Amino acid sequence: MGRLLAICGWLAWQVRRPLRQLGTALPIAVAVLLVIVAALPIVIPQLDPQPQDATVQEVVDGAVTEPAGWIRLQAHVIVPLSEAPTDERGRYGLLVDETDELRAIVLRSEQPITADESTAITGHLAEATVVVEEDLPIAATVAGTPPTVVPDRLLELDPTPKPVRVVLWPLSIPPLLLAAMLVVGSRVGYPVFRPTSEIDVLTGPLGPGERLPAAYGGRIGPNIRALADPGGALLLVRRGPKGNLLTAQPLADDGGVAPAPVTIGGSWTSGRIGYVYTLSETVAALLIRSELVDATFLFARRAERDRVAALITVER
Repeated sequence: MGRLLAICGWLAWQVRRPLRQLGTALPIAVAVLLVIVAALPIVIPQLDPQPQDATVQEVVDGAVTEPAGWIRLQAHVIVPLSEAPTDERGRYGLLVDETDELRAIVLRSEQPITADESTAITGHLAEATVVVEEDLPIAATVAGTPPTVVPDRLLELDPTPKPVRVVLWPLSIPPLLLAAMLVVGSRVGYPVFRPTSEIDVLTGPLGPGERLPAAYGGRIGPNIRALADPGGALLLVRRGPKGNLLTAQPLADDGGVAPAPVTIGGSWTSGRIGYVYTLSETVAALLIRSELVDATFLFARRAERDRVAALITVER
């Protein structure tokens, strides 16, 4: 989980870097834009008008609600008619409904109607007196019984059947995932500190005069470094009037004079052991908060962290 949060934090950190003054606002804004992009493959197809999916029985029952009577029918079979079933000119055919093969409706088109099976057609309903008297092929009947033809309506076919709406919703998944990662990353930051309760109880604390090198991100006295770009520090123990004192001394990046050591302690001091996760590594860490120090210290080995943690009150 720590590595996954680090990936999210790193992504948000990369988005935020060009305009750091905006803080977490930029990753959140980009996440909102990604959500909008994710909605496009779903919303845009809804703007494409579609005919009402219907059956021949629904036409007979008057259940077509589309204002212009624009419907889509699924045909079991379509057969051309050689005799016009109405007094109007045109090319005619008969559609036998796929859901009920004993129901059929007459088709009219400007183009010749060819025989077809198991196909979808679209068109507009029109009122007409329809009489089909010619013999139908066996494919258009049920064991020789011809279907009942709608007597007062026919279907004016579209020049090209309207294709069924296709919603490419899988295209919405990648931008949604990126948006979620940016939101999570903007909250957890980068690198990611994850607390733990595991500590080596056999490890002894640092003694007077001992020192440990570490890296830090946060505040040591007046010195501030980002955890994503940590600075070097030296942790050492010296004797005080009332016992041993743990101090932290930031190191100069240019090899110059280091700032004065800062005492870790005072009226209150708390710590939390854990690990800092980045894209490529996991580092033992100790989060310390006191009057003069509010920083996360990174150690090369867990045992070094635990020796320092033994000197302060660690939350469990």
